[in-house]
Amino acid sequence: MSDFKSFDFLPEIQSFLNDGNFKSPTPVQVKAIPTILERKDICAVAQTGTGKTLAYALPIFNQIKANDDDIDMDDQYGNPRAIILVPTRELVSQVMKVFKSIAHHAKLRIRKLEGGKDKGRSRRLKEEAFDILICAPGRLLSAIERKEIGTDLLEWLVLDESDQLLDMGFSKDISKIVTKVKSKDYNVALFSATKPEDFFKFTEQTFKDHKFTEHFLNDSHGIKTTIETFNIYLGQREKQDMLIAFLEKQARGSGMIFFNKKEEVSKLGELIKARFPRRKVWVLHGDMTKAERKENFDGFVAKGGYLLSSDISARGIDIQDLNWVLNYDLPFEAVYYLHRCGRTGRAKKKGTVYNFVTPSDRNLIGRINDAIAGQNNLNIQTLKAPKVAGSGAKKVAKKKVKPSKKVTRKATARKKVVHKKKSAKKKKTPRYKRK
Repeated sequence: MSDFKSFDFLPEIQSFLNDGNFKSPTPVQVKAIPTILERKDICAVAQTGTGKTLAYALPIFNQIKANDDDIDMDDQYGNPRAIILVPTRELVSQVMKVFKSIAHHAKLRIRKLEGGKDKGRSRRLKEEAFDILICAPGRLLSAIERKEIGTDLLEWLVLDESDQLLDMGFSKDISKIVTKVKSKDYNVALFSATKPEDFFKFTEQTFKDHKFTEHFLNDSHGIKTTIETFNIYLGQREKQDMLIAFLEKQARGSGMIFFNKKEEVSKLGELIKARFPRRKVWVLHGDMTKAERKENFDGFVAKGGYLLSSDISARGIDIQDLNWVLNYDLPFEAVYYLHRCGRTGRAKKKGTVYNFVTPSDRNLIGRINDAIAGQNNLNIQTLKAPKVAGSGAKKVAKKKVKPSKKVTRKATARKKVVHKKKSAKKKKTPRYKRK
Protein backbone atom coordinates (compact mmCIF):
# COMPACT_ATOMS: atom_id res chain seq x y z
CA MET A 1 0.00 0.00 0.00
CA SER A 2 1.44 3.33 -1.06
CA ASP A 3 -1.23 5.58 0.48
CA PHE A 4 -3.07 5.80 3.82
CA LYS A 5 -6.33 6.20 1.90
CA SER A 6 -6.13 2.51 1.04
CA PHE A 7 -7.10 1.67 4.64
CA ASP A 8 -10.50 3.37 4.27
CA PHE A 9 -10.26 5.20 7.61
CA LEU A 10 -13.11 7.28 8.98
CA PRO A 11 -13.09 10.95 7.87
CA GLU A 12 -11.89 12.05 11.34
CA ILE A 13 -8.81 9.80 11.16
CA GLN A 14 -8.10 10.76 7.57
CA SER A 15 -8.33 14.43 8.60
CA PHE A 16 -5.54 13.86 11.13
CA LEU A 17 -3.37 12.23 8.46
CA ASN A 18 -4.00 15.05 6.02
CA ASP A 19 -3.19 17.78 8.56
CA GLY A 20 -0.03 15.96 9.59
CA ASN A 21 0.98 15.47 5.94
CA PHE A 22 1.17 11.69 6.41
CA LYS A 23 1.06 10.14 2.95
CA SER A 24 2.79 6.77 2.74
CA PRO A 25 2.61 4.18 5.55
CA THR A 26 5.81 2.53 6.77
CA PRO A 27 6.20 -1.24 6.36
CA VAL A 28 5.18 -1.95 9.97
CA GLN A 29 2.05 0.18 9.47
CA VAL A 30 1.24 -1.67 6.25
CA LYS A 31 1.29 -4.96 8.15
CA ALA A 32 -0.21 -3.92 11.49
CA ILE A 33 -3.08 -1.61 10.54
CA PRO A 34 -5.14 -4.18 8.55
CA THR A 35 -4.56 -6.81 11.23
CA ILE A 36 -5.90 -4.54 13.98
CA LEU A 37 -8.80 -3.31 11.83
CA GLU A 38 -9.80 -6.96 11.45
CA ARG A 39 -9.73 -7.27 15.24
CA LYS A 40 -7.00 -9.88 15.31
CA ASP A 41 -4.40 -10.25 18.07
CA ILE A 42 -1.04 -9.07 16.80
CA CYS A 43 2.64 -9.40 17.65
CA ALA A 44 4.80 -7.01 15.62
CA VAL A 45 8.59 -6.70 15.89
CA ALA A 46 10.15 -3.67 14.21
CA GLN A 47 12.94 -1.24 14.92
CA THR A 48 12.24 1.74 17.17
CA GLY A 49 11.46 4.87 15.17
CA THR A 50 9.64 3.07 12.32
CA GLY A 51 6.13 4.27 13.15
CA LYS A 52 4.92 1.59 15.56
CA THR A 53 2.86 4.03 17.65
CA LEU A 54 0.72 5.10 14.69
CA ALA A 55 0.60 1.47 13.55
CA TYR A 56 -1.66 0.63 16.49
CA ALA A 57 -3.06 4.08 17.36
CA LEU A 58 -4.74 4.77 14.00
CA PRO A 59 -6.75 1.52 13.71
CA ILE A 60 -7.69 1.52 17.42
CA PHE A 61 -8.96 5.10 17.18
CA ASN A 62 -10.87 4.13 14.04
CA GLN A 63 -12.56 1.16 15.75
CA ILE A 64 -13.47 3.03 18.93
CA LYS A 65 -14.85 5.98 16.97
CA ALA A 66 -16.85 3.72 14.65
CA ASN A 67 -18.57 2.06 17.63
CA ASP A 68 -18.83 5.17 19.78
CA ASP A 69 -22.63 5.24 19.70
CA ASP A 70 -22.85 1.66 21.00
CA ILE A 71 -21.43 2.57 24.43
CA ASP A 72 -23.48 4.27 27.13
CA MET A 73 -21.50 7.12 28.66
CA ASP A 74 -22.71 6.20 32.14
CA ASP A 75 -20.85 2.89 31.77
CA GLN A 76 -17.60 4.59 30.78
CA TYR A 77 -16.77 6.19 34.13
CA GLY A 78 -13.38 4.75 35.00
CA ASN A 79 -13.73 2.13 32.24
CA PRO A 80 -11.40 2.67 29.25
CA ARG A 81 -11.99 0.86 25.99
CA ALA A 82 -8.28 0.66 25.22
CA ILE A 83 -5.28 0.51 27.57
CA ILE A 84 -1.76 1.23 26.33
CA LEU A 85 1.03 -0.10 28.58
CA VAL A 86 4.52 1.39 28.27
CA PRO A 87 7.62 0.93 30.48
CA THR A 88 8.60 4.50 31.44
CA ARG A 89 7.12 7.89 32.28
CA GLU A 90 8.87 9.43 29.31
CA LEU A 91 7.12 7.00 26.99
CA VAL A 92 3.79 7.68 28.69
CA SER A 93 4.22 11.36 27.81
CA GLN A 94 5.46 10.61 24.30
CA VAL A 95 2.56 8.28 23.44
CA MET A 96 0.12 10.68 25.10
CA LYS A 97 1.31 13.46 22.80
CA VAL A 98 0.61 11.34 19.69
CA PHE A 99 -2.79 10.21 20.97
CA LYS A 100 -3.82 13.75 21.87
CA SER A 101 -3.06 14.94 18.35
CA ILE A 102 -5.30 12.20 16.89
CA ALA A 103 -8.00 12.82 19.53
CA HIS A 104 -8.16 16.45 18.45
CA HIS A 105 -9.73 15.22 15.21
CA ALA A 106 -11.48 12.06 16.44
CA LYS A 107 -12.98 13.75 19.53
CA LEU A 108 -12.09 10.85 21.83
CA ARG A 109 -11.04 11.25 25.45
CA ILE A 110 -7.49 10.27 26.41
CA ARG A 111 -6.14 9.95 29.95
CA LYS A 112 -2.80 8.95 31.42
CA LEU A 113 -1.69 7.51 34.75
CA GLU A 114 1.74 8.08 36.23
CA GLY A 115 3.35 7.49 39.60
CA GLY A 116 5.00 10.09 41.79
CA LYS A 117 3.13 12.95 43.40
CA ASP A 118 -0.10 12.58 41.40
CA LYS A 119 -1.17 9.27 42.97
CA GLY A 120 -4.71 10.55 43.54
CA ARG A 121 -5.22 10.76 39.76
CA SER A 122 -6.68 7.24 39.52
CA ARG A 123 -9.30 8.08 42.16
CA ARG A 124 -10.42 11.03 40.06
CA LEU A 125 -10.50 8.92 36.89
CA LYS A 126 -13.12 6.73 38.55
CA GLU A 127 -15.47 9.69 38.23
CA GLU A 128 -14.57 10.50 34.60
CA ALA A 129 -15.79 9.02 31.32
CA PHE A 130 -12.91 8.44 28.89
CA ASP A 131 -11.94 6.12 26.04
CA ILE A 132 -8.19 5.39 26.16
CA LEU A 133 -5.76 5.08 29.09
CA ILE A 134 -1.95 5.26 28.81
CA CYS A 135 0.16 4.09 31.76
CA ALA A 136 2.85 1.79 33.13
CA PRO A 137 1.88 -1.73 34.33
CA GLY A 138 2.55 -1.20 38.04
CA ARG A 139 0.44 1.94 38.16
CA LEU A 140 -2.44 0.25 36.33
CA LEU A 141 -2.37 -2.84 38.54
CA SER A 142 -2.62 -0.83 41.75
CA ALA A 143 -5.51 1.21 40.28
CA ILE A 144 -7.38 -1.96 39.27
CA GLU A 145 -6.83 -3.58 42.66
CA ARG A 146 -8.22 -0.46 44.37
CA LYS A 147 -11.20 -0.56 41.97
CA GLU A 148 -10.34 2.89 40.64
CA ILE A 149 -10.03 1.61 37.05
CA GLY A 150 -12.42 -0.93 35.55
CA THR A 151 -11.89 -3.33 32.64
CA ASP A 152 -15.51 -4.20 31.78
CA LEU A 153 -15.44 -2.32 28.44
CA LEU A 154 -11.87 -3.18 27.43
CA GLU A 155 -11.49 -3.83 23.70
CA TRP A 156 -7.70 -3.48 23.24
CA LEU A 157 -4.75 -4.11 25.54
CA VAL A 158 -1.56 -2.83 23.91
CA LEU A 159 1.95 -3.57 25.17
CA ASP A 160 4.27 -1.03 23.54
CA GLU A 161 7.99 -1.79 23.85
CA SER A 162 7.02 -5.28 25.04
CA ASP A 163 10.62 -6.48 25.27
CA GLN A 164 11.58 -3.61 27.55
CA LEU A 165 8.51 -4.23 29.73
CA LEU A 166 9.93 -7.69 30.36
CA ASP A 167 13.51 -6.41 30.77
CA MET A 168 12.34 -4.01 33.48
CA GLY A 169 10.60 -6.75 35.48
CA PHE A 170 6.97 -5.97 34.64
CA SER A 171 6.08 -9.53 33.61
CA LYS A 172 4.42 -10.36 36.95
CA ASP A 173 2.40 -7.14 36.97
CA ILE A 174 1.22 -7.78 33.41
CA SER A 175 0.24 -11.36 34.23
CA LYS A 176 -1.80 -10.14 37.21
CA ILE A 177 -3.48 -7.46 35.10
CA VAL A 178 -4.55 -10.07 32.54
CA THR A 179 -6.14 -12.23 35.25
CA LYS A 180 -8.15 -9.23 36.46
CA VAL A 181 -9.54 -8.15 33.07
CA LYS A 182 -13.32 -8.63 33.20
CA SER A 183 -14.00 -8.10 29.50
CA LYS A 184 -14.43 -11.45 27.76
CA ASP A 185 -13.88 -10.16 24.25
CA TYR A 186 -10.75 -8.06 24.05
CA ASN A 187 -7.74 -8.18 21.76
CA VAL A 188 -4.04 -7.90 22.53
CA ALA A 189 -1.41 -6.01 20.53
CA LEU A 190 2.28 -6.56 21.27
CA PHE A 191 4.83 -4.22 19.72
CA SER A 192 8.53 -4.74 20.24
CA ALA A 193 11.92 -3.69 18.85
CA THR A 194 13.68 -7.01 19.56
CA LYS A 195 12.87 -10.69 20.02
CA PRO A 196 14.37 -11.84 23.35
CA GLU A 197 14.32 -15.57 24.02
CA ASP A 198 11.87 -15.31 26.93
CA PHE A 199 9.46 -13.05 25.00
CA PHE A 200 7.48 -15.78 23.26
CA LYS A 201 7.47 -18.00 26.33
CA PHE A 202 5.94 -15.12 28.28
CA THR A 203 3.25 -14.44 25.66
CA GLU A 204 2.28 -18.11 25.47
CA GLN A 205 1.88 -18.36 29.24
CA THR A 206 0.20 -15.00 29.80
CA PHE A 207 -2.13 -14.83 26.79
CA LYS A 208 -3.19 -18.46 26.46
CA ASP A 209 -6.57 -17.62 24.90
CA HIS A 210 -5.11 -15.33 22.23
CA LYS A 211 -3.82 -16.42 18.85
CA PHE A 212 -1.37 -13.86 17.50
CA THR A 213 -0.79 -12.83 13.92
CA GLU A 214 2.96 -12.28 13.81
CA HIS A 215 4.83 -9.69 11.76
CA PHE A 216 8.63 -9.63 11.96
CA LEU A 217 10.12 -6.75 10.02
CA ASN A 218 13.90 -6.96 9.88
CA ASP A 219 14.23 -3.74 7.95
CA SER A 220 11.23 -1.54 8.58
CA HIS A 221 12.48 1.51 6.68
CA GLY A 222 13.43 -0.34 3.51
CA ILE A 223 17.02 0.85 4.06
CA LYS A 224 19.57 0.25 6.76
CA THR A 225 20.37 2.93 9.29
CA THR A 226 24.10 3.58 8.95
CA ILE A 227 26.03 4.35 12.13
CA GLU A 228 29.72 5.23 12.11
CA THR A 229 31.57 3.99 15.18
CA PHE A 230 34.70 5.38 16.86
CA ASN A 231 36.31 3.46 19.71
CA ILE A 232 38.48 5.34 22.21
CA TYR A 233 40.74 2.99 24.17
CA LEU A 234 41.74 4.16 27.63
CA GLY A 235 41.99 3.19 31.29
CA GLN A 236 39.06 3.42 33.68
CA ARG A 237 40.65 6.34 35.56
CA GLU A 238 41.16 8.29 32.33
CA LYS A 239 37.47 8.41 31.40
CA GLN A 240 36.59 11.65 33.18
CA ASP A 241 39.45 13.64 31.64
CA MET A 242 38.75 12.12 28.23
CA LEU A 243 35.08 13.12 28.50
CA ILE A 244 36.04 16.76 29.03
CA ALA A 245 38.50 16.61 26.13
CA PHE A 246 35.84 15.01 23.92
CA LEU A 247 33.34 17.77 24.67
CA GLU A 248 35.98 20.46 24.11
CA LYS A 249 37.38 19.20 20.83
CA GLN A 250 35.10 16.61 19.21
CA ALA A 251 31.43 17.06 20.16
CA ARG A 252 29.42 18.99 17.58
CA GLY A 253 25.71 19.62 17.95
CA SER A 254 23.39 17.75 20.31
CA GLY A 255 24.30 14.37 21.74
CA MET A 256 23.54 11.78 24.40
CA ILE A 257 26.04 10.34 26.89
CA PHE A 258 25.15 6.99 28.42
CA PHE A 259 26.28 5.67 31.81
CA ASN A 260 25.67 2.45 33.70
CA LYS A 261 25.43 4.09 37.13
CA LYS A 262 22.95 6.74 38.20
CA GLU A 263 25.55 8.25 40.54
CA GLU A 264 27.89 8.90 37.61
CA VAL A 265 25.11 10.67 35.71
CA SER A 266 24.60 13.18 38.54
CA LYS A 267 28.29 13.59 39.36
CA LEU A 268 29.50 14.19 35.81
CA GLY A 269 26.45 16.27 34.99
CA GLU A 270 27.53 18.77 37.65
CA LEU A 271 31.14 18.60 36.44
CA ILE A 272 30.19 19.38 32.85
CA LYS A 273 27.88 22.22 33.88
CA ALA A 274 30.71 23.81 35.85
CA ARG A 275 33.27 23.29 33.07
CA PHE A 276 30.96 24.47 30.25
CA PRO A 277 28.62 27.04 31.84
CA ARG A 278 27.33 28.30 28.49
CA ARG A 279 26.30 24.89 27.17
CA LYS A 280 22.96 23.22 27.83
CA VAL A 281 23.41 20.13 30.01
CA TRP A 282 20.56 17.84 31.07
CA VAL A 283 20.52 14.69 33.20
CA LEU A 284 18.07 11.79 33.29
CA HIS A 285 18.03 8.78 35.62
CA GLY A 286 15.66 6.66 37.69
CA ASP A 287 16.20 8.39 41.04
CA MET A 288 14.86 11.70 39.77
CA THR A 289 11.29 12.78 40.46
CA LYS A 290 8.70 12.66 37.72
CA ALA A 291 8.70 16.47 37.44
CA GLU A 292 12.51 16.64 37.21
CA ARG A 293 12.70 13.97 34.53
CA LYS A 294 9.97 15.59 32.47
CA GLU A 295 11.54 19.04 32.75
CA ASN A 296 14.99 17.82 31.72
CA PHE A 297 13.79 15.62 28.88
CA ASP A 298 11.46 18.25 27.45
CA GLY A 299 14.25 20.83 27.77
CA PHE A 300 16.68 18.65 25.85
CA VAL A 301 14.16 17.91 23.08
CA ALA A 302 13.29 21.62 22.74
CA LYS A 303 16.71 23.22 23.18
CA GLY A 304 19.30 20.53 22.46
CA GLY A 305 22.68 20.28 24.17
CA TYR A 306 23.97 17.24 26.07
CA LEU A 307 21.70 14.66 27.72
CA LEU A 308 23.50 12.50 30.29
CA SER A 309 21.42 9.42 30.96
CA SER A 310 21.22 5.92 32.33
CA ASP A 311 19.50 3.33 30.11
CA ILE A 312 16.12 4.75 31.09
CA SER A 313 16.11 6.77 27.85
CA ALA A 314 17.86 4.24 25.63
CA ARG A 315 14.60 2.76 24.41
CA GLY A 316 11.55 3.92 22.56
CA ILE A 317 12.22 7.64 22.70
CA ASP A 318 12.46 9.33 19.33
CA ILE A 319 14.72 12.39 19.38
CA GLN A 320 15.09 14.21 16.07
CA ASP A 321 18.41 15.64 14.90
CA LEU A 322 20.59 13.84 17.44
CA ASN A 323 24.14 14.24 16.11
CA TRP A 324 25.99 11.68 18.19
CA VAL A 325 25.90 9.16 21.03
CA LEU A 326 28.75 8.56 23.48
CA ASN A 327 28.91 5.39 25.54
CA TYR A 328 30.87 6.53 28.57
CA ASP A 329 30.27 2.97 29.85
CA LEU A 330 29.50 0.02 27.61
CA PRO A 331 26.16 -1.44 28.77
CA PHE A 332 26.02 -4.64 30.81
CA GLU A 333 23.10 -5.89 28.67
CA ALA A 334 24.30 -6.22 25.08
CA VAL A 335 20.92 -5.39 23.53
CA TYR A 336 21.05 -1.95 25.15
CA TYR A 337 24.07 -1.13 23.01
CA LEU A 338 21.84 -1.38 19.94
CA HIS A 339 19.11 0.68 21.59
CA ARG A 340 21.58 3.38 22.63
CA CYS A 341 23.13 3.56 19.18
CA GLY A 342 19.68 3.63 17.61
CA ARG A 343 19.04 7.08 19.10
CA THR A 344 21.21 8.57 16.35
CA GLY A 345 21.05 8.08 12.59
CA ARG A 346 17.29 8.69 12.37
CA ALA A 347 15.24 9.69 9.33
CA LYS A 348 17.83 8.31 6.86
CA LYS A 349 20.56 10.50 8.36
CA LYS A 350 24.02 9.22 9.17
CA GLY A 351 24.63 8.52 12.85
CA THR A 352 27.83 8.65 14.89
CA VAL A 353 28.65 6.63 18.00
CA TYR A 354 31.70 7.01 20.25
CA ASN A 355 32.69 4.35 22.78
CA PHE A 356 35.04 4.59 25.75
CA VAL A 357 36.59 1.11 25.84
CA THR A 358 38.67 -0.17 28.76
CA PRO A 359 40.50 -3.49 29.27
CA SER A 360 37.75 -4.56 31.68
CA ASP A 361 35.20 -4.38 28.84
CA ARG A 362 36.56 -7.42 27.01
CA ASN A 363 33.69 -9.74 28.02
CA LEU A 364 31.06 -7.07 27.28
CA ILE A 365 32.49 -6.54 23.79
CA GLY A 366 31.99 -10.21 22.91
CA ARG A 367 28.31 -10.10 23.91
CA ILE A 368 27.77 -6.76 22.14
CA ASN A 369 29.25 -8.10 18.90
CA ASP A 370 26.94 -11.13 19.11
CA ALA A 371 23.98 -8.72 19.44
CA ILE A 372 25.19 -6.69 16.44
CA ALA A 373 25.51 -9.85 14.35
CA GLY A 374 22.02 -11.01 15.38
CA GLN A 375 20.22 -8.01 13.87
CA ASN A 376 20.15 -6.29 10.51
CA ASN A 377 18.31 -3.03 11.12
CA LEU A 378 21.46 -1.10 12.01
CA ASN A 379 24.50 -1.04 9.75
CA ILE A 380 26.84 -0.84 12.72
CA GLN A 381 30.46 -1.86 13.16
CA THR A 382 31.54 -4.51 15.63
CA LEU A 383 33.84 -3.53 18.49
CA LYS A 384 37.46 -4.54 18.88
CA ALA A 385 38.79 -5.41 22.30
CA PRO A 386 41.86 -3.49 23.52
CA LYS A 387 45.11 -5.42 23.27
CA VAL A 388 46.29 -6.64 26.64
CA ALA A 389 49.14 -9.18 26.70
CA GLY A 390 48.36 -11.74 29.36
CA SER A 391 51.98 -12.83 29.86
CA GLY A 392 53.14 -9.25 30.07
CA ALA A 393 50.66 -8.56 32.81
CA LYS A 394 52.03 -11.45 34.82
CA LYS A 395 55.59 -10.17 34.47
CA VAL A 396 54.56 -6.74 35.64
CA ALA A 397 52.93 -8.28 38.66
CA LYS A 398 56.12 -10.16 39.48
CA LYS A 399 58.24 -7.04 39.13
CA LYS A 400 56.03 -5.24 41.60
CA VAL A 401 56.65 -7.95 44.17
CA LYS A 402 60.39 -8.44 43.50
CA PRO A 403 62.51 -5.44 44.67
CA SER A 404 64.83 -3.81 42.16
CA LYS A 405 68.66 -3.86 42.48
CA LYS A 406 68.73 -0.22 43.57
CA VAL A 407 66.30 -0.94 46.37
CA THR A 408 68.37 -3.96 47.45
CA ARG A 409 71.62 -1.92 47.56
CA LYS A 410 70.00 0.81 49.64
CA ALA A 411 68.67 -1.75 52.08
CA THR A 412 72.12 -3.35 52.37
CA ALA A 413 73.72 0.05 52.95
CA ARG A 414 71.29 0.77 55.79
CA LYS A 415 72.18 -2.53 57.42
CA LYS A 416 75.92 -1.71 57.24
CA VAL A 417 75.37 1.67 58.86
CA VAL A 418 73.46 0.11 61.69
CA HIS A 419 76.23 -2.44 62.14
CA LYS A 420 78.97 0.23 62.36
CA LYS A 421 77.08 2.13 65.04
CA LYS A 422 76.80 -0.99 67.15
CA SER A 423 80.51 -1.72 66.88
CA ALA A 424 81.37 1.89 67.74
CA LYS A 425 79.46 1.64 71.00
CA LYS A 426 81.41 -1.45 71.96
CA LYS A 427 84.73 0.37 71.53
CA LYS A 428 83.64 3.21 73.82
CA THR A 429 82.46 0.92 76.62
CA PRO A 430 85.95 0.08 78.06
CA ARG A 431 86.79 3.80 78.39
CA TYR A 432 83.79 4.41 80.62
CA LYS A 433 84.80 1.43 82.74
CA ARG A 434 88.31 2.85 83.27
CA LYS A 435 86.76 6.03 84.68
